[in-house]
Amino acid sequence: MKFYVCSILTTAALALPAFAAPSHATAADPQEQDQMTLAFSEGTLFNPLQTPSACSTLNLDDTQKNSLKEAYYNFAKQKNTLEAEVKNAMLDVRHTLLNTSSTKDDANASLAAAKTAMGNLGDAVGSLTTTIFYDILKPEQRQPALECAMAWAKMKKEQKLRQICASLPPQPQPSPSPSPAP
Repeated sequence: MKFYVCSILTTAALALPAFAAPSHATAADPQEQDQMTLAFSEGTLFNPLQTPSACSTLNLDDTQKNSLKEAYYNFAKQKNTLEAEVKNAMLDVRHTLLNTSSTKDDANASLAAAKTAMGNLGDAVGSLTTTIFYDILKPEQRQPALECAMAWAKMKKEQKLRQICASLPPQPQPSPSPSPAP
């Protein structure tokens, strides 16, 4: 049963984007945009061990590869700090909400701080994306880069589905029910 559930989930995850998206790479769905941005933020464009075959059409030169590596390195350092700020802000929100002496103003203040921290992280990802598309890539490389990011996001979805399916407990096989006596 586990195999069938995972097969259905995997098939649905793979087939839906093919029917839902036009043949050219666009991301109207905000979740898909987030996944594509994540692809860029994790260094997909220059990591040959993890990249899907769609990324081979980018044809990056050595200068671009070095610029990408430097951009990702700088972003990774910044991302570590910003993710820690988000985590701490969320801890503060939880602490405020669970504190019996906190007020609505306290909760609003901690939520505003969390929103700011998340916004800062989003700004950093957006900045990396625009740096890649407008400072590093040539105009003719933008479409293949977007297709690469979409393929990467699809690959990551497949990996996550496999992990979820692998963690499901095996379903017991139903025992045959006895036939009623005539």
